[in-house]
Amino acid sequence: MLIAGASSHAFAQDGALEPATLRLNYVANAEHAPYYVGLEKGFYADAGIDITITPGIGSNDTVKLVGSGNDMFGVAVADAVAIGRSRGVPVVATAVLLQQSPNVMISLKDSGIETPEDLYGKTVGVSSRSTVFAFWGALVDAAGLDASQIELTDLGTTSSSPVLIAGTIDATITLATNEVIALQEDGFDLNVIDLGDYGVNSYGQVLFANEAVVADNPDLAKRFTEATLRSWEYTIENVDEAIEILKKHVPETEIQKETAKWTEIIPRTRAASGDVPFGAQSVEGWQSTYETFASAGLIDTAYDPADLIANLD
Repeated sequence: MLIAGASSHAFAQDGALEPATLRLNYVANAEHAPYYVGLEKGFYADAGIDITITPGIGSNDTVKLVGSGNDMFGVAVADAVAIGRSRGVPVVATAVLLQQSPNVMISLKDSGIETPEDLYGKTVGVSSRSTVFAFWGALVDAAGLDASQIELTDLGTTSSSPVLIAGTIDATITLATNEVIALQEDGFDLNVIDLGDYGVNSYGQVLFANEAVVADNPDLAKRFTEATLRSWEYTIENVDEAIEILKKHVPETEIQKETAKWTEIIPRTRAASGDVPFGAQSVEGWQSTYETFASAGLIDTAYDPADLIANLD
C-alpha cells in the first residue's frame, strides 16, 4: 500500500522544523520521486521544513485542495492551475518543473493516425473530468479540426490505456512521461502526436501554493521551492537511486517502468527553445499557457496571467 504521508527528521540543528504539506496530483510514480528524494536525503530538513507528502486523484482536485487551504503546496499540470485560477481558486505557481507539457495524442501503430487530420472518422476517448479534456479542446482549436467529423467518447473515471488497447477507442490524449512509457514497456507500438507541434503550447508540471501561504509566509514558500528544485536536480542526476527511494515509500513501484519514464521527463524540464533556468517561470510562458486554454473556451473568467506567478522576493 502507498504510504500516504511521511515526515522528515524531527529537528534541524537550529531548532524545530516548520511543517509543510505537499499534495501530489496522483498516486506517486516516477515524476513524484523527487519529493521522496528530498525527504530521504534531508533537503527539506536542511531548509528547515518538516514535509508531509500526500497522493492525489488528479490535478484538478489537487488545485482545489490547495486552494481551499487543505494543503499548503501542490504539484499539478499547468492547465489545471490556470483554469482553476479563472474559477476563483487562490493558487499561485512558485516554480515550473516541466517547461513543456507532456500531453500527447496516442494511438496504436496500425491505426494510421499520424496527424490530427487522421482522426476524422475515428473515435477519441478522453475524460471530461480530467485536464486532458482541456487539451483536447485546445488541439481542436489550434489544429483547426472539424470536431463533428470525430466521435468523442467521455471515459469518465476509466483509464484510457486499457480502452485503447481493447480497440474501443482509436486515440486518446495522455502523458508521454507516464502512460506512453508504460505501454511501450509492455510491448505496444504507438503513434505519438506531440500537441506542441500543432500549436498547443503550455507549461507542464508546476509547483504551486495557496496564495495566502505565499502572502503570509513568503520565506517558507521560498525555502520549500528551493528544496524542491534541489530535489529535482538531484533526481535528474541520480535517477536509479531516486527510483529506489520511491520504491521504499511506494512499494508497488515497478523499477524498470518508473526509471524509463525519466527518459521523457528530463527533456521536458527544458524549454523547447532557448536556455531557461530549471524551475524558472515567466509572464510570457504563462501567457502562452493561458491563451491556449482561453482560446478553447476553458478559461471561465479573464485575468492577467502574471497573477499566476508567486512573489517570493
